[in-house]
Amino acid sequence: MNTNLAIGERVKHIREQEKGMSVAAFARLLNEKDHRIRDIESGKQKIPPEIITKLRNILNINPDWLLTGEGEMYKTQKGGINVIEKLENAIEINYLPEVYAAAGYGAVNGDYPVVEKMHCTLEFVASILNIKNPYNGVDIIKVIGDSMEPFISNGEIMVIEKTHNAHNGDIVIANINGNVYVKRLEKDPFGKWVKLISENPEYETIKLEGEELNYMQVVGVVRAKIRPF
Repeated sequence: MNTNLAIGERVKHIREQEKGMSVAAFARLLNEKDHRIRDIESGKQKIPPEIITKLRNILNINPDWLLTGEGEMYKTQKGGINVIEKLENAIEINYLPEVYAAAGYGAVNGDYPVVEKMHCTLEFVASILNIKNPYNGVDIIKVIGDSMEPFISNGEIMVIEKTHNAHNGDIVIANINGNVYVKRLEKDPFGKWVKLISENPEYETIKLEGEELNYMQVVGVVRAKIRPF
């Protein structure tokens, strides 16, 4: 059997037999387009790494089983206890202790940061951490600098919903030429300019317009903060 088709049939098995979901509902769960799921299930499209990751993180699917059909369908802990039996609807959160966003003049981070993974229930992520769509990814990083005081202080920890879509007034993580900032976003409705605004009046607003906009990308929205005592 064609490898792509074999993997597609295992994806279809997960969707229909394990979850009892329609293509549309399954696509929403993975934050994917319906046609992409259909193409993978039919073997028309090779399953991309990001969907393998989502199936692992959201549904606890063992990537080895998904790709080869060998081993257990679900990842297991020591003693053979199925993780999904212990933590239903688990969401994986990435804690990056060596990654910083600057409430000031920009922080430069390494290419290969240390990532510590933790798992929380969907209910906790939504109600306590205020994450709107956890399936795009959730990161936890630290702030350095005082440009966002009193809203965010130096050394505080931020919970970030990974997304490129942000609205006026959102506190965002923005990457400008490799420098990572935490600022309040203000943007022109016609896409002509973007302002990254500090809460501390001692810091000037960063304004980007025209071709400068090509060098900036919103990588996430701050949904919560943690203040160590």
